[in-house]
Amino acid sequence: MTRLLQIGITFIIINLSFGYLIYPDLIYKLTHTAHWELVMCHALFQLFLIWIFMKGLSYFPQKDVVDIYLKIGRWLAFLFFIPFVINLIMIVAFNIRVHTEVIISIFLPRTPIWAILILLFFISAYTATKGIGTILRCSVFISILVIPLVVFNIFSSSVNFDLHNVSQVMDLPIHSWLDIKFFYLLGLSPFLFLGFMTSETNLTFRKLIVPWISVTLFFLSVVYIPLFIFGQETVVRLTNPFVEAMDSVDISWFSFNRQTVFFGVSLVGLVIFANAVILWMVGQVAKKISEWRVIKPSHWIIGASVLSFMFALIVPNKTLIEKYFLWSIGAQTVFMVITPFIIFIYGYLSERDVLGYEE
Repeated sequence: MTRLLQIGITFIIINLSFGYLIYPDLIYKLTHTAHWELVMCHALFQLFLIWIFMKGLSYFPQKDVVDIYLKIGRWLAFLFFIPFVINLIMIVAFNIRVHTEVIISIFLPRTPIWAILILLFFISAYTATKGIGTILRCSVFISILVIPLVVFNIFSSSVNFDLHNVSQVMDLPIHSWLDIKFFYLLGLSPFLFLGFMTSETNLTFRKLIVPWISVTLFFLSVVYIPLFIFGQETVVRLTNPFVEAMDSVDISWFSFNRQTVFFGVSLVGLVIFANAVILWMVGQVAKKISEWRVIKPSHWIIGASVLSFMFALIVPNKTLIEKYFLWSIGAQTVFMVITPFIIFIYGYLSERDVLGYEE
């Protein structure tokens, strides 16, 4: 039960890491009204994909997603996981760089980017090399540190709310469903890491409902807090709407008079943990599809982190960082859509001996 709780916490933390900065901005650009409808549509579609994914994994007890692809065929595994790993490396790079820019703007304006990048990459890579047991135990520590800060940020922001800033809570425009940015939203709700952990636990879809509800409520809060404070016309012009919303709250009664200090601290914990999970996934994939048995997963993780650091460092400006990050998120969405269906269809056919599958 403890391991299942840790996986649920990991699901929440990873979604928080990706959702804080990019998610609200995408929602505001997709629609001017009925933001909650778009958030709920995205959340329900994510829930459907998770159900398909978990159902497919249930056909293969004690096997993770890499093992299943290898059963289908080694060449298919190579064709799928090589671009998958490359994209994970890019996501790690741009995720840390985006968060580094915000961390610098909050409380380290004179610190060079490379210094913060080295620190974040080192801690993430070191955590990833220690294995999934350490990562899951860290999820409990991170949740104790970060989630109270998140809750504090959300509730303390209510002092600046103006309910008149949000109008037309219904009638979502039809073009919102067809915009490419809606496609990007799915990539900001990663769940494929679950397929790397089911071989060690009795994880089922039902046990992910509470984490999913928690993440959905979080997404609603990060979308509506800037809306209640600034209004739609203003938030679409802000670079980081949620950061600006946090900075607008006066908490001079507390020892720290800027709420963004708490926000910055939570970002550090979230980005380190999320990237540790992604780097661990890279190590697991490389270990299982590679025939170089002398190279340990920790070596692949270190190599991936070095490549990510180089990519994060060479991007010249914030505009390109966000652009490349969205491209990587879009690629991740493709993997998140096709993987559950491939696993489900193969498992369904195997169970009925259509493919001559043998346990």
